[in-house]
Amino acid sequence: MEATRIQQATQLFVEARRTGVPLRELPPECKPVNTAEVNAIIDAVTEQLNEPIGGWKIGFAYSPRQQPYICPLFASRLFKSPASVPLALTPNLKIEPEISFRLLADLPARAKPYKFAEIAEVVVACPSLEIVDTRFDTTYRTIRQMLDDRKARMEAWADHNTCGAYIVGEGRRDWQDFDFAAMRAVMRTPDRVLVETVGGHAFVDPFMPCVVLANEMRHRGGLRVGHVLVTGSFSGFFEVKANEPVTAAFEGFGSATATFVA
Repeated sequence: MEATRIQQATQLFVEARRTGVPLRELPPECKPVNTAEVNAIIDAVTEQLNEPIGGWKIGFAYSPRQQPYICPLFASRLFKSPASVPLALTPNLKIEPEISFRLLADLPARAKPYKFAEIAEVVVACPSLEIVDTRFDTTYRTIRQMLDDRKARMEAWADHNTCGAYIVGEGRRDWQDFDFAAMRAVMRTPDRVLVETVGGHAFVDPFMPCVVLANEMRHRGGLRVGHVLVTGSFSGFFEVKANEPVTAAFEGFGSATATFVA
């Protein structure tokens, strides 16, 4: 995609964020069609917003062998559990259970690849919740419809990978003693169970994409102590109500809680 078209998509996303007026869709000439274009738009939007970065999210379009898409988590959208999250910030009321990783030391830029063990030594694993949101008009297409459409999902990913906010629970240094593939996770409100699963992460172990992320970011300035590394959900997202606490509990490991508030 030409630079002028990347810039066109960028301006539309930035304007939607600043005004709160959602986009119906991107014009055909600036719709991303591959991961490189998704990343170019994310990077350009991030540069224009110029917000402090508190972490990074990695995802893969179809398989781990392909280029990942990477987006920052803005510090203004990171919360410590238990969290009260303003509806004005993320109005879509969709949320999913995750395990994230928080860095205890820098992983700076360097030529030599990072290995599994050296990354594992400097992270804690945290029960977490991701709030899924979008700058697109969901009365035209829901987030689920966009993600299920092979072409439209690129637009959704270019919108900072549908991340509205992120809630991080207490970190654990002993996370390697746990089998995430066999871990029971329940996300619920006081009145109902939203989802219950055993394992369910796309990579089985949610830490594995952190190795890819660290090695992508070593070419882009590195990762900083305190950054939260996000690698995906155990179950996908579910819609909840405002003023209703939502808890993701990972059996024997910990939990994170969030409430959407007016």
